[in-house]
Amino acid sequence: MADHRLRPGGHPSPDDLPGDGTTLVLLGLVWGDDRCLVRLRIPEPGTDGTVEPSQLVPVVGLELNYRVAPDGRRHCLGHSSPQRNNGAYVDCPNPPQPNEKTCVGCAVADAEFASNLHHAHTRERDTLERSVVDHLEQTNELYVAAFRDGSLKIGTSTAHRTSKRLAEQGAWRAVRVASVADGFLVRRLEDLVTEKLGLTQSVAVKRKLQGMARPLSDPMLAERLDPMVDEVHRLIGSLDRLPGSAEPDGIDDEVELTDRRWAFPESDSPIWDRLHPYPARLDAGTHHVEVVAMCGRLAVLRRPGTDGPDRADDRFVADLGRLFGVELDIGRYEPDRLAVQDSLF
Repeated sequence: MADHRLRPGGHPSPDDLPGDGTTLVLLGLVWGDDRCLVRLRIPEPGTDGTVEPSQLVPVVGLELNYRVAPDGRRHCLGHSSPQRNNGAYVDCPNPPQPNEKTCVGCAVADAEFASNLHHAHTRERDTLERSVVDHLEQTNELYVAAFRDGSLKIGTSTAHRTSKRLAEQGAWRAVRVASVADGFLVRRLEDLVTEKLGLTQSVAVKRKLQGMARPLSDPMLAERLDPMVDEVHRLIGSLDRLPGSAEPDGIDDEVELTDRRWAFPESDSPIWDRLHPYPARLDAGTHHVEVVAMCGRLAVLRRPGTDGPDRADDRFVADLGRLFGVELDIGRYEPDRLAVQDSLF
């Protein structure tokens, strides 16, 4: 059996990557403090009821020449949860449910954790699992994030990973508007902002993708973000009691209003300028692409051999999530022709 172990490093090297004739599955992205890693699995033939463990490698610099398996084979994305295996990722050998990305077992595990975590502030603490309580009894931050299409959202994160959380979501600008005693209270404040100000708690990937191809300027984003930050500050500052409390309580002791600015670390790079939507489905057909940069799960792609100082228009943006779980045959394939201007190639 070939040794397909992938070595971590600044960029994947040719020796790190799967060779011709290999089958490859992308399972998801993991954002570190300063880079994005992709979770890869190389399914080995002849296994029965088991699965080769997945591995993490840097996604920037990853070159893929592949065709989607003719029978459209897909793999379960697995799951991770603080309640299972100490929070580690769990590889799964099962096929996903029809039209889904996970099997029933992994879907249930993810749903249980999401329900316990995101609805914990509506329940009594002594009814929750200890791992959820421990996770939520940390200092949290409330933030307002802006995406390049102009969409805004309210969100929360434990204080030590807010920057990573914003990068995971593909935000372009953000303001940390409050530091909050724990995750129970911060979620009550988040719901209050949504109720009173109409600020959503999620932004669709489609809108994020449109924004990368047709972005608003940074000053235009600031014109939308700054007034909303002021509104959130005024709303929280007007409270005389904690959300969910019937009696006046020391909100000043629990919530500190802040104005800490965040920008996507690569937002000044010209690599994010003049991007074209990738004009084909990544999860069908034959492709030859290299990942140049990442924001959330949005990838800047180029076709190898087209880079150069006069080829700035050869960069595309695509949702890498479209590939998650799809079985890819790696080889030396002539990529499908892209329906874009001939002058780009």
